[in-house]
Amino acid sequence: MGDKSQQHHEHGPEKLNLSSLSLSTVSVFAATLLISIFFIDVAKPFLIPLILAGICAALARPFYLKILALVGGREGPASGLTLLIGIILVIVPMLCVAYLAGTQASVVIADSSGLLEVLSEDVNALKAGTLETPEWLPYGDELENAGPQLYEKATELLSKLASFLVSSLAHVTNGTASFFVGLFTFLYAMFFFLPMKRSVFEQVLAYSGLPHELQSAMSSKIISVSRATIKGSLVIGVIQGALGGMGFWLAGFDGAVFWAVIMMILAAVPAVGATPIVIGGAIYLGFSGETVPAIALGLWGGLVVGTIDNVLRPRLVGRDAQMSDLWIFVSTLGGLAAFGAAGLVLGPVLAGLLITVWGEFSDAADEGPTEPETNTAPASDPPLERNPEFKLTASKADLEKEVEELRQDFQNRGS
Repeated sequence: MGDKSQQHHEHGPEKLNLSSLSLSTVSVFAATLLISIFFIDVAKPFLIPLILAGICAALARPFYLKILALVGGREGPASGLTLLIGIILVIVPMLCVAYLAGTQASVVIADSSGLLEVLSEDVNALKAGTLETPEWLPYGDELENAGPQLYEKATELLSKLASFLVSSLAHVTNGTASFFVGLFTFLYAMFFFLPMKRSVFEQVLAYSGLPHELQSAMSSKIISVSRATIKGSLVIGVIQGALGGMGFWLAGFDGAVFWAVIMMILAAVPAVGATPIVIGGAIYLGFSGETVPAIALGLWGGLVVGTIDNVLRPRLVGRDAQMSDLWIFVSTLGGLAAFGAAGLVLGPVLAGLLITVWGEFSDAADEGPTEPETNTAPASDPPLERNPEFKLTASKADLEKEVEELRQDFQNRGS
């Protein structure tokens, strides 16, 4: 009876401590999760500018280090000069192009019905459903009856496309408060992110509890995919769009800057590119009776705009993305739908993280549970008999005592 009572007193505190430890862990986890949810809800309007600032800060760090060396190691002036150069060379030209594209989009919306009138020899017959189709054309009667619907849907498609781009550019052209707040958040965050020796993504992932190898792989994937996207998609898209817009301007198109922006966006999507828009413009000129400009624009689109991607992409992108064109295609379109223009970068980044995490999960599943280590020492060499109350020493005297006991054990075994 006394032994059971003694065991109860010995094991009771351990169970109590274990229960208290579990309750404390659950409480801390619940509080952390609840506070994180509320904070994310508060910071939600600024998450995309903050993420983009972290990406751009990591990509611009080599340039920042050069500026830092020029200003004698002063982080504040170096960060400010880096941002100023970025504003002058990147942000201001982008705002100017977006403003011009937004103002020219209204011209395209007004001319959407005129485009069909040029392409059709008898648009009134198409609207009325009396347009005669060639006898060799299959389902000619059905097409004649569907003429009004075809005309209506084609006009609606062109109008919606232009209206979507106008609404997307309205944040810049109308000077909305949300756009400038996001821009200020982006620049302000970059000012603090640039001097960090470790990227903000590494510091955030350090609190995730993930294995250090996976944290490093995820941080590296964010930077590599972002670099590949910006160099391979955005830079090439800007070049292709500018060349295509130049061709439209020389051919006499109204709204050449607007169409250049359209081609920039399409050029950032793999397997699409800006060439279809240029060829479409050449066909439009051909139906309009302008044969020479149509041929010139078609050659420009096929020989220059269409081939510049094949020349620049291998040199600019290399193996940074480490993703197939299908992954980039789906993630880019999905990113545009979910995040707007920022999705051109965020979509491929999320796809890269997905591949990294699932790759780590697959490797862990293939390895299976690790076997516990067993004692493989030979039977003729048993382990040293030690005092069961052996513990880490807390003073020099205790340490010397333990060493002396070990020396005596070895001497006894040797004799």
